[in-house]
Amino acid sequence: MNNLALHLSTNSIYPGEFIPLFSEEEIRNELNRSVKEDIVYPPVNMLELRDSFEIEVALPGIKREELLINCDDNILSVCVIHKEQGSQRAGNFQLHEFNYECFDRHIILPENVDAEFVNAEYKEGILHLRLPKTDQPSKKPHTRIVVY
Repeated sequence: MNNLALHLSTNSIYPGEFIPLFSEEEIRNELNRSVKEDIVYPPVNMLELRDSFEIEVALPGIKREELLINCDDNILSVCVIHKEQGSQRAGNFQLHEFNYECFDRHIILPENVDAEFVNAEYKEGILHLRLPKTDQPSKKPHTRIVVY
């Protein structure tokens, strides 16, 4: 059986269809244009369980199609490009703290994470990632993680 078809970028082993709004190249270009001191990074929780690690990232107001998540070696990258379609509310904000327009958050992972089987779900403004542990640390290739 030829498994080459499973590794092509146009094919997916995941149920349903997930199409991010932006490609990796578009996100990198937008991140390079953004002003670094204006970027607000979301808070992250990381919990170690017996057989996995669980990571939560607070991302209120983001659509899952605006997320691009990758894992290279032992670095997890959560990229977001969120473009407001005009002002959502009339008036001036007195306090405006969760405005994630464009950022790339990097999280260093332990060596015993199996990046090929990461489960990602975005629900109620929180990105939930479950990263299974492995017994044999190995060189981890570039892995794109699908968000459900």
